[in-house]
Amino acid sequence: MTLLAGRYRLGGPIGRGGMAVVHRADDRLLKRPVAVKMLTPDRAHNQNHRAAVRREARNGVRLSHPNIARVLDYGETRDGPFLVMELVPGPTLAERLTADGPLPWEQTRSVCAGIARALAAAHARDLVHRDVKPANIMLDPSGAKLLDFGFAAEPGGPSTDADGRVWGTPAYLAPEQLYGRPTGPASDVYALALVLHSCLTGRPVWLGGTPDEILRARAERPVPRLPGGIFAEYVAEDPEQRPTAERFAYAIEALNHSESQ
Repeated sequence: MTLLAGRYRLGGPIGRGGMAVVHRADDRLLKRPVAVKMLTPDRAHNQNHRAAVRREARNGVRLSHPNIARVLDYGETRDGPFLVMELVPGPTLAERLTADGPLPWEQTRSVCAGIARALAAAHARDLVHRDVKPANIMLDPSGAKLLDFGFAAEPGGPSTDADGRVWGTPAYLAPEQLYGRPTGPASDVYALALVLHSCLTGRPVWLGGTPDEILRARAERPVPRLPGGIFAEYVAEDPEQRPTAERFAYAIEALNHSESQ
């Protein structure tokens, strides 16, 4: 078993994404379980990916909120950087939807209201997440937690990297992101509205792995109606017309089950 920084004893993987693996680990100093995120071997020496892990660490220490997974430590080894986070026992929302289909309404409301509050806290610190999606939401008994601020940036930041590739996951991006325009808090609000729809249906609104595929799918299938009618605001094409994340939380909590149908 690998020991990082003379302190974190790695266990088996508990999650995997496009560029990183998350391991369960034991913090030998503070005698507690933690999660350790490490780049995959093929990404570990890529400077853009290493920078994303450092950015996630810096962004994480700026945020303290019950619906945001806490960043506890950061370090670097010959095999690349690693990020230490609180261990959240639940599955991701993506895993839950894949395994069991749509969420019950009360759980949907709780999850989305909690993530809306997390986003409101991030926006108050001038951070736009830019990759809100079910795979970045953990379901914990104490409430949903938002993960992965590696793509986060200040409002007005670009939607693309230095190579012109769009940041984030196409199926959950706002129109301005798909077109490579600057992002802001409204971009996260749009993404959360799509997450809400996925909670209620068990699947993404549009399928596709690239921005072009998603744009074609959106042209063929309009933005769906969302609960209560008022949620048309949250998927408005114009970012200026979308309400805030804080208002999103209040609005979804005010909906009863009959209005959600």
